[in-house]
Amino acid sequence: VFIDFTAKWCLTCQVNKRTVLRREEILQAFRDRGVKLMEADWTDQNETIAKALAGYGRQSVPVYVLYGADPEASPTLLPELLTRKIVLDALQNDL
Repeated sequence: VFIDFTAKWCLTCQVNKRTVLRREEILQAFRDRGVKLMEADWTDQNETIAKALAGYGRQSVPVYVLYGADPEASPTLLPELLTRKIVLDALQNDL
């Protein structure tokens, strides 16, 4: 599972989507590994997503969380600024 905590007003979020997350190479890598993509839209800053962010030790977006196949393993938190290499390396290392 890959969770994209995002918001429409978040410039970094939108840049990451355009330059990395919505690129066919990345989408194909997710498909090839059977990764379910989830988006947590915090545009309205609702409390449920705020609590989820806090659970990852974060207070704002973007936050990118990758869960591997091992339910006992901790998830990987990716950095706020993404590159294709960062995402592909995380997929290779965690899945």
